[in-house]
Amino acid sequence: MKTESVNAIEGKISIILRRNENAPACVEVTSSRPVHAAKFLIGKTPEQALSIIPMLFSICGVAQSCAAISCIEQQLQLENAPGIHHARDLLVLAETAREHLLRIFLDWPRLFELEVNQQKLPFLSSLVNDFKSALFEQGQAFSLDSNMHDDISVAEALIDQLDCYLQDQVFCIPLQQWLEFKTVDSLHNWSKLTDCLAAHSILTICEHGWTTQGFCQLGQLPELNQQQLLDRFNAENASQFIQQPDWQGKQYETTSLSRQFNHPLIACLHREFDTSLITRWVARLVELAQIPQQMRALLQTINNTDNTQDAHSGQSAISQVEAARGRLIHHVKIEQQLITNYQILAPTEWNFHPQGLIAQSLVNIKAKDEQELKQLIRIMINAIDPCVGYHLDII
Repeated sequence: MKTESVNAIEGKISIILRRNENAPACVEVTSSRPVHAAKFLIGKTPEQALSIIPMLFSICGVAQSCAAISCIEQQLQLENAPGIHHARDLLVLAETAREHLLRIFLDWPRLFELEVNQQKLPFLSSLVNDFKSALFEQGQAFSLDSNMHDDISVAEALIDQLDCYLQDQVFCIPLQQWLEFKTVDSLHNWSKLTDCLAAHSILTICEHGWTTQGFCQLGQLPELNQQQLLDRFNAENASQFIQQPDWQGKQYETTSLSRQFNHPLIACLHREFDTSLITRWVARLVELAQIPQQMRALLQTINNTDNTQDAHSGQSAISQVEAARGRLIHHVKIEQQLITNYQILAPTEWNFHPQGLIAQSLVNIKAKDEQELKQLIRIMINAIDPCVGYHLDII
């Protein structure tokens, strides 16, 4: 059985699930992603690199640009206008909301045999650019001479619009009320009483007995020491690290679940179901519901006068950004105003490592027949969410 979802330009993930009658299944994961595409930036000026990056990386381009400019400004020891870092972080949140919503409205209906509602999509098409225009002059958020608007009231209105959209189109109750769920029963009751796609997906997972599917023992990616990261990027085997990363000899996951691990509802689900499908599935919704309040908190800090940059010494710089699909890491080295090294480690390389999250999760899926197996695998891949298409073989 084969499933195709492939973007030839950006490469693909290939997943083979081999079933054995007398032995556990095994999963083979390979990638043709151009993980060293950042080498194209070598020899460019910082300004050229910043203009190329959003074209080079169409998925999560805001997070890529945010990581890039943070790295470059560190390396060039530049100071910014007050609040500009918070404004860029807010844009990453807007992009995260859009990416989660696209998966919910485009993928979830197909995963649960429902029709896609096209009327929900137009709001998402301009979401990120609307925030750019509201916060930055000419919408230029990621240039070395970016300037912010003095009046950020338009951004406040956009956050209110996003809040209402999430309430009406995703959760069907006020976000704060949904975020107050702290037990499995409260979540289950909401899923039974609410007529929306998110509730339907959770109810289906529960009623089909899929809550514990795809259990994985991997830990969540910890904080990574900047100097140790620099050592890994500068080592002779840096290429291997970028293609198949590990930290101190271990594989980790970096996902919405990683970021929401300590939320009361996720902690409750983790205690009962561990890091299985239902815990992972709800973590994306928890993250999405929190984004408007996180945006408001950033707006409140934008007028602060703290211009401090991360302290950095040496000839290269590191930046880490939490993108929609996990932690994104950039490393840049600039000499005589030209980039002499540029490396990017994306979250997909952690999560779709040959011995990583997807491999360990899929090997623990149990199904009554081939149709259910195929559906569960597709649901699990969506929950982990690669940034490119995938090709699936079940043998």
